[in-house]
Amino acid sequence: MTPASQSNKNNPATPVVQGTTVRLPLKLGDKGMFVKEIQQDLIRIGFPLPKYGADGTFGDETENAVMAFQKKYSLHVDGIIGQETLGKLTEVVNQKLRQEPFPLPNKLLKRGDKGEDVKMLQRALKHLGFDPKAIDGVYGEQTEDAVRRFQSMYAALQDDGIYGPNTRKFMRMELEQKK
Repeated sequence: MTPASQSNKNNPATPVVQGTTVRLPLKLGDKGMFVKEIQQDLIRIGFPLPKYGADGTFGDETENAVMAFQKKYSLHVDGIIGQETLGKLTEVVNQKLRQEPFPLPNKLLKRGDKGEDVKMLQRALKHLGFDPKAIDGVYGEQTEDAVRRFQSMYAALQDDGIYGPNTRKFMRMELEQKK
């Protein structure tokens, strides 16, 4: 047994992520790739980080999102990612991914919009074969064109390049058929 595997055996609570040992708890002031992954997961399950996004720095905004997550799932609310919070976060993320591999935003989006909702739309468009070129969260010319191309498949949709409830309904139908 190597010293590294021996230390993991003695401390099984230390998770290993992509070949990197991660020390818990994660808290205010921590930085790194694992913090960024936690932030991405929080955003993915509905705890937005509108100011800084997934920047890899555990700041006030991340702490607030963690506290909101902990409160929602009846965990000890302290804003710290410990073993219990990490376990619940992993469970919720995996559950969401199983339920809806390409979640669709539930709001009107058009050229000039930015954020996680645009990224969700871009991922779904790409999956459906209407590649917006970049999954960057910016509703620019390429995303508008991809939405227009999708809309042109259905007489019931106006080819205006604006993502709204009718376009969402048809995209949801197409995504269901691709499962």
